[in-house]
Amino acid sequence: MFKQIDKIYIHIIYYFNMRRPLIFDTTLRDGEQMPSVVFRPEEKIELAKKFSEFGVDFIDIMPMVSEGEKYVAKRLAKEKLDAEISAITRLRKCDIDTVLECDVPRVLLFTSLSDIQREYKMRISREENLEKSLEMIDYAHDHGLKVDFGGEDTSRLYLEDPEYLAFFVKQISNKIEHLFPADTIGCLFPHETYEFVKYLKGSCNCSIVLHQHNDLGLATANTLEGLRAGADAFSGTFTGIGERAGNAPIEEVCIALKTKGINLDVKYGMLTEVCRLVERYSGVHPQKHKPIIGENAFSHKSGIHTNGTTKEPKTYEVISPESVGQKRRYLFDKLSGSSGLKYVLRSYNPSDGEINSLLKEIKRQSELGKKTFSEGEVAEMYEAHFKLIKVHT
Repeated sequence: MFKQIDKIYIHIIYYFNMRRPLIFDTTLRDGEQMPSVVFRPEEKIELAKKFSEFGVDFIDIMPMVSEGEKYVAKRLAKEKLDAEISAITRLRKCDIDTVLECDVPRVLLFTSLSDIQREYKMRISREENLEKSLEMIDYAHDHGLKVDFGGEDTSRLYLEDPEYLAFFVKQISNKIEHLFPADTIGCLFPHETYEFVKYLKGSCNCSIVLHQHNDLGLATANTLEGLRAGADAFSGTFTGIGERAGNAPIEEVCIALKTKGINLDVKYGMLTEVCRLVERYSGVHPQKHKPIIGENAFSHKSGIHTNGTTKEPKTYEVISPESVGQKRRYLFDKLSGSSGLKYVLRSYNPSDGEINSLLKEIKRQSELGKKTFSEGEVAEMYEAHFKLIKVHT
């Protein structure tokens, strides 16, 4: 028994190096880049307070895009949040000046690093890009800002020319606190992300923050592999909203880490509450089978599953619904069994004959109407079927 525990403990140490990753929330910036999503200023302020209460370490905003965003930045800079506000900017003095005007203490400068983005979008040379990066880093420092740096599409530069990436990183990493080597188009596989971060750590003298996009559905897996490789923090959005297919969902990464023994300094029980607020203000409602926060994440309907979970929830649940602010549900249709039905009707003290009769009716109606019944609907069917009054026990 103890040998097995020792093996698990050693595995955890190896897998994540027992570091508590920091969380850079980008729901209010990258999350809002999702089509149809536009947050009002007051909604952003409320969301930022909720994110900070949950326990994120940094909140990312972009004040130069509009007057409304500038207003939000100024408001958040004055709020006494536990999370630190960080403003992301292009390599432009006017953008940095806007950050200074808003009294935001931290700036995240960014530029494209891949050749395809730099040549087609920016139309400058590698040398010019590096020179501009160093100039703006110095400008921000000279004006008293804490400076981070983001490399847009860093992953493709790594795949195409890792030696130049190492050279670029060596030139800037002594001047910044955090490096964001973004997988902007979500093109990396998990094993590539691991090697990517390992490679960067050999050239980087600052903290590495993962920024994974979900174009191939791998953002969570890539984030976990990047942390296993030694990254110090991860960037993500609540519910995974963001440009195109979105970003790494914060709730998924947090819970995945927790299941491996890495407990972050966050209020896990707030996860569903936080995500529901994001859904409300973004207008984007995740699919029902979304991990952690989806309507069906803790729902059981097949006879085998309900039989197991009514006796011991861990038979079919990796975490408890209560731990993330969710509730367990039992549903019934042609796949259901008698034990689950008897469990949800236990306050009626039904006979075996009544259970079997009702189960046949549920299966019949389910197949005819292509319908699944809730616990409440099943109780109503029982009362109607047997004309009984519920007995509270």
